[in-house]
Amino acid sequence: MQVFLLALEAAVYPTLLAAVVILLSQPRPRRLITAYLAGGMAISITVGLGIVFALEGSKAVTSSRSGLSWGADLAAGGLALLLAVALATRADDRVRRRRARRKVGAGASSKEAPAEGPESPSSKEPWSQRILARGSVPIVFAAALAINLPGAAYLIALKDIAAGGHSPTTEVIMIVAFNVIMFALAEIPLLGLIFAPERTHDLVGRGNAWLSGHGRQVAVVLCALLGVYLIARGIVHAA
Repeated sequence: MQVFLLALEAAVYPTLLAAVVILLSQPRPRRLITAYLAGGMAISITVGLGIVFALEGSKAVTSSRSGLSWGADLAAGGLALLLAVALATRADDRVRRRRARRKVGAGASSKEAPAEGPESPSSKEPWSQRILARGSVPIVFAAALAINLPGAAYLIALKDIAAGGHSPTTEVIMIVAFNVIMFALAEIPLLGLIFAPERTHDLVGRGNAWLSGHGRQVAVVLCALLGVYLIARGIVHAA
């Protein structure tokens, strides 16, 4: 059950929704989202299986109460809380502005100069968004392979699966199920394109607009919840 709670946390992934929005604006969005899902799930499931079998083979995690297991919970929980504080205090914005000022001081072009606000309106879009906007199925598939490497919640879930003493078949099923939940923000729009394309475009656009205005607050809450949960679990297992 705890593994699937982590899957729900991992499913709130603004980057995935942003990718879906970009792909919806391209010709043949169903093919592109299918390619993105295929690439993302392929790399995520493959790496997940590799991590679980590697942990089991090394005997590094023998149970949820092993030193490495609860130590990993405490370490990941602490990092999640630090990230929540950094996002809440906008430390990331200050770092970006300092870097931009150093570039300007080093002779960067005026187009790269920072704006007065937290983000420069002339700043470039992330490389992943520029690649996805090309609208090519092979390129979208390849981009999904690069973008969807395991995050913190998934890594902790993989550690839990490895420590659970499950059969290999059960482990494969759990990893696949985790990914099905984690990629829900792409799977649901894909189903929507099949059964209600116009409404899907509208709902995804609204969801992306809301996240654009509240994404930082959502990230702070998710990181804080994940951090508190992992630290509490680590303390319980260490006792």
